[in-house]
Amino acid sequence: MDYSSSYQLRNRAWNALDGKLGQAALVTLIFVIISSAASSATFGALTILLLPMEYAFTVAFLRMIRGEKELEVADLFTVYRDQFERTFIVELLMNLYTLLWMLLLIVPGIVKAYSYALAPYLVQDHPEMSASQAIDESMRLMEGHKMRLFMLDLSFIGWWLLCCLTFGLLTFIVAPYQLTARAEFYRELMGETVADETL
Repeated sequence: MDYSSSYQLRNRAWNALDGKLGQAALVTLIFVIISSAASSATFGALTILLLPMEYAFTVAFLRMIRGEKELEVADLFTVYRDQFERTFIVELLMNLYTLLWMLLLIVPGIVKAYSYALAPYLVQDHPEMSASQAIDESMRLMEGHKMRLFMLDLSFIGWWLLCCLTFGLLTFIVAPYQLTARAEFYRELMGETVADETL
């Protein structure tokens, strides 16, 4: 099967965000403000409680490009009411497993992080899956595709350098752009879309 290049995935993601960048930037801004406050020296202990919000922030862009739901700030919070347990556990396990691998060696930890990358999307799409099953399935699906996702992330390095030059202001555009591209990667891997041969 032919797969899209990083350029093609980014192009598809940018088109999906057309007319929605303002709302995407707002959702990102709220997420960053809350995350920064929770990870401060005073409230650092609250960071673990943000795991469901990290999940909601990630899958929001998948739902957007599918046309299932518009981006809404409220979605960062309703996850606590509707899916707290599964989303908390899947994010906790992903972070814990990655940390344990990184305690051994940095590179294996990074590789494992890419192995687990699809777990939040799988939790979203498969209510019957437990968090552990979603992680296992992600590892299976990412066999042979970890480098593709790594290269997709790497292709955003220029954008992140621009973020530094703009004192972080572009973060509110680049973060949703990258998460949308990752969601496009997932959709293609699952057979929802195919590579665009015209690009």
